[in-house]
Amino acid sequence: MLGKPSRDFFHAALAGLDCPPGLAVMVGDDAESDVCGALKAGIGTALLVRTGKYRAGDESRYAPHPTAVVDDLEAAVEWILARRG
Repeated sequence: MLGKPSRDFFHAALAGLDCPPGLAVMVGDDAESDVCGALKAGIGTALLVRTGKYRAGDESRYAPHPTAVVDDLEAAVEWILARRG
């Protein structure tokens, strides 16, 4: 299966980007498929945005938990830039 939350999906997305999984950041609105899938695949950071599929409490509903929870995509970009330069 090549779709979220498959490990192969996340690694395929990084193929050709010259970015090791541990340095990658996944931003998604689905705590289970996006966040858990990415972290279980070895992606270093997974941000959960409070938009789209997000529902209150999702951040603690599945493990592993998101690295951080942010309001939207703009806040995710700000979070990443503040930590990665």
